[in-house]
Amino acid sequence: MILAILLSTQPVPADCNDERQAVTEMAAAIDQKYVLADVAKRSSAIVMHQLSQGKFYQHCSNSKAFAKHMTEQLRAILNDGHVFVEYAPDSSAAGDDDWLEKWREGAPTRGFGVRRLERMKDNIAYLHLTDFFELATARNAIAAAFELVSGSDGMILDLRQNPGGSPETEWPVQWTFMAPGSAIPLHRETRQGKKPDLKEPSLQWPRYGTERPLAIIVDKSTFSAPEAVAYSLQAQGRAVVFGSPSGGGAHMLGDAVPVTGGWRIAVPETRPFSPHTGGNWEGTGVIPDFEISKQKAVDAAQKWVASKLKSKRAASKSETAP
Repeated sequence: MILAILLSTQPVPADCNDERQAVTEMAAAIDQKYVLADVAKRSSAIVMHQLSQGKFYQHCSNSKAFAKHMTEQLRAILNDGHVFVEYAPDSSAAGDDDWLEKWREGAPTRGFGVRRLERMKDNIAYLHLTDFFELATARNAIAAAFELVSGSDGMILDLRQNPGGSPETEWPVQWTFMAPGSAIPLHRETRQGKKPDLKEPSLQWPRYGTERPLAIIVDKSTFSAPEAVAYSLQAQGRAVVFGSPSGGGAHMLGDAVPVTGGWRIAVPETRPFSPHTGGNWEGTGVIPDFEISKQKAVDAAQKWVASKLKSKRAASKSETAP
């Protein structure tokens, strides 16, 4: 009742009626779908209260600016970097307003996610992946990269400047560094309970395996899908992580919900968690084993891999000595 009075007493600019209705529907979508029920209820109430105070009327004459403004506001309220609002009045087809299509179209200029590959001293491979495009798009580039690093003795996987992408690509990338038949490294759940586990993927490139040392580099620009790779392999004890804490986006989006006015809201509906830790990286990011500046991260990772190789070779010589 109090909320209804507040809504009725605040003046709404004449050209903001669609925005007001859209925000109301966004609040309902959050309340019904957001993966953490307590956060959903609290955040939905905050959105409606702020709507009653005229918080969201700054961009009523510009639909794209309104979408950007709502994305920023909802991320702050939910403390979740995955939620987003976009203006897509014709969401049934790709168009100029579909940011996802723009990202996909940029795949060739971004090397399909493979930014740099180098063979370093001591036969250490360095691979920098900056995107996880859909597997159909990225498969050939990633397969070529893993083919080229397959003969190395140790590896550095750099996931900085990687804002995320497709779980269908992230999943086989992390399994590249696991043994066939390993336990499922990440489970998933919604508000309704545990979801069926993803199956072990059939890799379409050489498996790097579990015996060679692996260093992963992350920082704040590492978000979502690449965080899953780093967190999972670190939790298994398969990789050592260097750099600074990553962006902290673990929750996974559901289908976008259309609302009045041609906007759509995408709400995180699924929570991944590691069987090794019971948790995930939401909010905290992947915490490096060795926190180090971005200027020194590659050098530090290389020295760590080289030291592991040196110890491994020394042990091998000791075992074969008469």
